[in-house]
Amino acid sequence: MNPKELICKAALVLIIFSPFNPTGAFSQANQGAEILEIPPPPPTTSDSAVEEGWWTSQPKENKLLYTNLTAAALIGIWGLIEWDYGSEGWNEADEGWFEQDSKYGGADKVGHFWSTYAFSDALTGLYKSWGYSSDKANTYAALSAWTVQAFMEIGDATSKSQGFSYEDLVANTVGALTSVLMERFPELDRKIDFRVEYVFNEEVNGIFDDYSNHYYSMVLKLDGFDFIENDLMKYIELVGGYYSRGYGEAKEEDTRAFYGGITFNFSRLLMQNGWKKTGKVLEYIQIPYTVPKVSHELD
Repeated sequence: MNPKELICKAALVLIIFSPFNPTGAFSQANQGAEILEIPPPPPTTSDSAVEEGWWTSQPKENKLLYTNLTAAALIGIWGLIEWDYGSEGWNEADEGWFEQDSKYGGADKVGHFWSTYAFSDALTGLYKSWGYSSDKANTYAALSAWTVQAFMEIGDATSKSQGFSYEDLVANTVGALTSVLMERFPELDRKIDFRVEYVFNEEVNGIFDDYSNHYYSMVLKLDGFDFIENDLMKYIELVGGYYSRGYGEAKEEDTRAFYGGITFNFSRLLMQNGWKKTGKVLEYIQIPYTVPKVSHELD
């Protein structure tokens, strides 16, 4: 199981996808009710700190530092256990880009781009919740996501089985910068999503690096264009993407392909019905088998 996408995808879901909070419904149910009670005395500083908890009482700068240090520590520990970190001096891996004879036909490079982009967006939301301004939150988040990925690449360089890949580092950099671009230009973010779709057409050998079951796409959302007034048209999305098949499978032929398709804007539907966080997740993850595709193989 490849940590480069595992950590990023897990973080995205954990940060963005949280349980529904029924506070609004509770407030509405009690609207107009008059309750007479004597307010409790204000808590002392020590009582307040205990009630909030250690983490909640930390300043946002400490939270950012501890979050990044924890991520680095977990990566280091996992690498020592699973990927023989420290077994080599400096080992470089020439993985290639999108050539037919590259490691995964380029699907892993698109995966690195998506992972860093999605991780940076997720951290942006988290850092905003701590009190950072939008620009600072996104800048720090992009640096955090990039640094986590770079730390893994440096760890890979000390491993006989992995090796440092500058191609991965470039893909990570593009992903982080794309997150910054989308945050700085909200109108662009309204129109474009970058998503991964998991399908189960082949035997699963590790869902996070099983590229023969992955589709990576750029999605054009018609609801982001103000000149489109027809409400039904706003639920249409145009999809273009890339995938590879067979890499790492002895019995399968290595193939690469572009594809195009059309799908329904499930994110818009959920957000309009109050499921905003679930809808936000679907800006990064495509529901499996919801995109009819026309493919053009390159091999």
